[in-house]
Amino acid sequence: MCGIAGYIRPKGLFDDAVLARMLERIAHRGPDGTGTWKRPDVGLAFAHSRLKVQDLTPAADQPMHSADGSTSLVYNGEIYNFRELREALRADGATFHSTGDTEVLLELCRRDPALGFLPRLNGMFAFAVWHAPTHTLTLARDHAGVKPLLYAELDGGLAFASELAAIRPPLRGLSIDPRAVYELLSLGFITAPRTIFRQVFKLRPGHLLRWRDGAVTIERWSRPLRRPDASLPAQPHGPAYTAACEELRELVADAVEHRLIADVPVGVFLSGGIDSAIVTAVAARVAAGRVKTFSVTFPGFAYFDESRYARAVAAMHRTDHTEIPLRLDDVREIIPTVQSHLGEPFADSSALPTYLLSRMTRQHVTVALSGDGADEQFAGYARYAAATLIERFGWFARTPLYGPARRMVEGLPAKRETFFGKVASQLKRAMRGMDPRGPHRYANWMRTSDAAAFSRLLHRPEDSPAIIDDIAQMLWSFRGEPKDSPDLNHHLRVEWQTSLPDDMLTKIDLMSMAHGLEVRSPFMDHRVADFVAGLPWRWKLNGWRKKFMLIDAYRDLLPPILHHRPKRGFEVPVGPWMRGPLNGMVRELIAADRCFFGTILDRGGALAMLDEHTRGRADHNYCLWALVSLLVWQQEHARDVAVA
Repeated sequence: MCGIAGYIRPKGLFDDAVLARMLERIAHRGPDGTGTWKRPDVGLAFAHSRLKVQDLTPAADQPMHSADGSTSLVYNGEIYNFRELREALRADGATFHSTGDTEVLLELCRRDPALGFLPRLNGMFAFAVWHAPTHTLTLARDHAGVKPLLYAELDGGLAFASELAAIRPPLRGLSIDPRAVYELLSLGFITAPRTIFRQVFKLRPGHLLRWRDGAVTIERWSRPLRRPDASLPAQPHGPAYTAACEELRELVADAVEHRLIADVPVGVFLSGGIDSAIVTAVAARVAAGRVKTFSVTFPGFAYFDESRYARAVAAMHRTDHTEIPLRLDDVREIIPTVQSHLGEPFADSSALPTYLLSRMTRQHVTVALSGDGADEQFAGYARYAAATLIERFGWFARTPLYGPARRMVEGLPAKRETFFGKVASQLKRAMRGMDPRGPHRYANWMRTSDAAAFSRLLHRPEDSPAIIDDIAQMLWSFRGEPKDSPDLNHHLRVEWQTSLPDDMLTKIDLMSMAHGLEVRSPFMDHRVADFVAGLPWRWKLNGWRKKFMLIDAYRDLLPPILHHRPKRGFEVPVGPWMRGPLNGMVRELIAADRCFFGTILDRGGALAMLDEHTRGRADHNYCLWALVSLLVWQQEHARDVAVA
């Protein structure tokens, strides 16, 4: 795991300080060493910061070059099946001077500059490779987007980096993309290929980019996840279901075992949820020694605190368990730092505890396993229950009563940290999930603000319907065919391609790598993901029971306290804090803004939403936190950048 950056500029190399600044901004990703390489004749420059995980010797340093000089590589990630690939290459005459995966990838790139081997890789990766004979620079990103990779065109060339901050030094004239702001306030994140800057883009998961002679082409290298197998029974019972549970356990066990391979200490993030509990249980069975586990607690906020569940898992599997208590002062102190590492505004408040958990975990291990990706594959979020609502009560949305009923429900007060507030919040999502318009119905599952609240934030409220429809249609485009099918698997494909890479995986990479900690998720193994994608959706969401098959398959390895517990996100209580101790900070941020209010946003609407949230008349937690992230980012890291 590392950080990469670089550029190609036919006009010639920039001053050395430009590459030095790019490298400096990814140094935290690789605290064990740095390297640079330049080709002045073609205007090419590579930079790399190294986190030593496999082969701790200088033989694995980067940038790495083939013996014949044809191929040069900078690479971030891990290829878990590199040993099998290496043996196949050796049988075909290749020789190796290191014991890690980087030289294996380099040799594959040398032999196949078109990168046709990419589907054979089992891992997480983002890399840039230069093929000298054809003067071609190629960028590639793993099938699921576990590792980030950004790019921007410049002066007929191209710049790239692992993080947004690292790509900024060679760029001039950056401007903020209004559409990115709207996505942030509506979804809580910005979908690829967009970034907050109009001139910078994320390479989408499973894609590669080629630059040659000033021309850029982008293509998808990974095949789509398999379609659900129509021959399987719709309901989760019978021999086929039992066999599938066994196959799932075998696949996950192999994925965990591969992700425990390292030349440095390895641990597990244990949140107290089902997914991390399963990873912990499997790791405890296959690891050579006692597994180290790490979790966060929230003293004084029982609704958000999952520590008792984490302790039950740790006790059952006899792990070496460590907890970190998270308090308000910790959060207030790190908000600007976290936003700096994120590079662009990002509204997932769980980035805060993830940052602190990673900081503590790095004091004990260099690699940590996580349960990321299981919710999006096994229908683990409460919003997926809307599929059952649509199946049973979809007719209601087609009656004249739906409109008035939805307006009445939207007006209910909702403090999510209280019982009645939680019920009201779920009822609002349920009503939005029955929207008779297909694209909007499914988009509403993902949106973090209702249409009325979003409209109040805009400088031109009359633009709100078109913006919301544009976002809904964008999400709709990712659905499987037929798009209007009620099969939940179609929507899971949307989240696999959007919220998973652009929210969950972005968060875990940037927050862990801020401390030079590598995080690996067995559920992101492409074999696991492809297998689960082909299963009937009712095996995943059975009635109201989310992640049914996953829990059923691992019931014997989970403490009874976890068997029927509701899903709880890895959140920080920013909603209550914005009603109390953080309220003044939010008001100051709104008052200080000179970038967004009056151009694309409305200051009065933002303050009115904050007042409603403060009084408990509405729970604007997600939308307000998205606004906070936007304002903190701009005021701390983009004061000289304006809205396009």
